[in-house]
Amino acid sequence: MEDRLVKNSKLMLIDSDGYTRSLLMEGLAVRGYVNVKLVNSALELPSALESAQPDVVIFNYHSDKPDSLSACTTVKLMRPQAAIVAIVSPGPALKAVRTWSLQTRGIDVVIEKPLSDERFFITLQDLLQVKVSMRELQSKSQQLSNLVPEGALSAIESSDNAESELFEAVVLFTDMRGSSQLIRKMPPRSFFNLLNQSLSAQSIQIRQHQGSVIKYTGDGLMAIFRGTGKSYLALQCALDLAITSNTQELSFGVGVAKGMVLAGLIGDFKHAGQRRQYDVIGATAHLAARLCEMADPGEVIATGNINAVAKVTNPTPRAFGKVSIRGFNHGTECVAFKPSNESMGVHE
Repeated sequence: MEDRLVKNSKLMLIDSDGYTRSLLMEGLAVRGYVNVKLVNSALELPSALESAQPDVVIFNYHSDKPDSLSACTTVKLMRPQAAIVAIVSPGPALKAVRTWSLQTRGIDVVIEKPLSDERFFITLQDLLQVKVSMRELQSKSQQLSNLVPEGALSAIESSDNAESELFEAVVLFTDMRGSSQLIRKMPPRSFFNLLNQSLSAQSIQIRQHQGSVIKYTGDGLMAIFRGTGKSYLALQCALDLAITSNTQELSFGVGVAKGMVLAGLIGDFKHAGQRRQYDVIGATAHLAARLCEMADPGEVIATGNINAVAKVTNPTPRAFGKVSIRGFNHGTECVAFKPSNESMGVHE
């Protein structure tokens, strides 16, 4: 554990004196600390902090340079997560630094010189234990947050885990054409990489249009748009996705529908340890999926109420009138778009 801690730690040493600086670097190196960013003066500090993210900053205070304490303020402003350890000579200097630290909270630990025993290195190891553990926890948390939709995070934080949310949204589905045939022709890993590249590109376009990816559906995805301008943003996103489809080996159709949806965590909420999943359900979601099934590669089929608001005329919409859709008793007004680079004003 200790070896891993030393190996994964990130340190920064601020010391304007060449002699003491070399002694500290030697002491750190002997104990295996090799990832140490050296800063000789306060002038170098801002640029050093821009390129480094230290877990602990070691500040060697020299009483003949009292203004150097501003370096600790700079660290707290630029890297607030970093812990600061100040090494100070006994006497008036130690009292002054401790007073400054209490007033500004700019130093986490003050250690009295000389460093003849292991106090400094024991303190350093304790701080690193906390900081490295926090960094690893934040990294895992970020990785996990990438696995769930944005709405799931607020649902998890809700005081009532069984609560769902009803709201109006535009639901968008994509589905790739010919993927079953292609997977039989390509090595599995090559197909996976191709699929992942396509879905990643689609996700970026959805975020650029202020949408949220809800889930990946094997060889497609589901996304929602909510709030002001959702009809226009969703339809423009769908058209841009269709343009992208025309340039990819895995082409896809796009279906878009607007209406009320229900969002929340689905699964067993009464028993601990049971898997749950965030989803958006309702007739609108089913309708968008059906329209996606109907769309040709590079085509967008949307419910008429979306373009009634978005008023997209380029490319020219093709009205279906009322379309009979599986699972729906009444016909649905739909429009289709077949965008191209020329119609959208895109120049290669």
